[in-house]
Amino acid sequence: MAKLLQEEISIETRSPAREKRSAYAPWKGLLWAEWFAHSQLMLIFLAVWLVAIWTLPLFTHTGWILVLGMLYALMAGPVYGGGDVLEGCEEYTFALPPTRGERFAARLIVGGGTLLILAMMNLIALGMDLPQVLAGLYVKTGLIKPTPILKPGLLYGLVIALPFTIFAFSFTFSSLTHSRMLIILSWFWGALAALSLLQIGLWYEELVWETMNGYFGCPLLLASSCAVLIYGCLAFRRKEIGKPSLPVSLPGYWWLWMIFFVLGLGFALALLTSLLKRFPQLWQG
Repeated sequence: MAKLLQEEISIETRSPAREKRSAYAPWKGLLWAEWFAHSQLMLIFLAVWLVAIWTLPLFTHTGWILVLGMLYALMAGPVYGGGDVLEGCEEYTFALPPTRGERFAARLIVGGGTLLILAMMNLIALGMDLPQVLAGLYVKTGLIKPTPILKPGLLYGLVIALPFTIFAFSFTFSSLTHSRMLIILSWFWGALAALSLLQIGLWYEELVWETMNGYFGCPLLLASSCAVLIYGCLAFRRKEIGKPSLPVSLPGYWWLWMIFFVLGLGFALALLTSLLKRFPQLWQG
């Protein structure tokens, strides 16, 4: 009788439904933990979006909405990717049952998903011409002067591709390093990589089509982002626990990193100057 009961219990524990529930059980906790830890960042940006969409047409061009996704990507990449190292709990996190691959995927789903939600909100606002509509209210009251109608053109693609590329590079870089200083600066290197790819894409479009249309630049950004995230996931699965470091400490060969940072800063300024010269062309539909 006892043997029969033991066989029934073993069959029940191996049932497909139970195995399916056990396979999905870690994901619910991981996704909820990431959202609980970082939801405040998304809610702050949501509040800023709701407030700024009513007030910023008073002070600046209605195209300000395109910058919001990039600001969120600059902050979300290091926070989601290097949160364990920043808080000094990486060793404890790696000792828990979920695998490194599952943790990387959960952080990417929550961080990248919230970024895409914010980008879709911006796309909806652009598609409905919401900034222009709200600016019209201020024009009728005489508070501001009318501005040219926004014709985003390829900015419809950049509003998703550019922030996602910044997030992908900074998220991957901060996930793989053990240095808090490098995690804090990962937003800079992510933005530099994204701007470099954008510049290459614009050069190619001007060479082939004699105009910037996003047919090459946006796919280049998205393909590079996917490649970097795949590499980051594979490398993070093999990541070892690093030595605990001070809250803010200089990495090894700090002078070499300083040289790289100064060179990167100069290169970033050159890229921004080149892109700003093309800025009026980017608004043409």
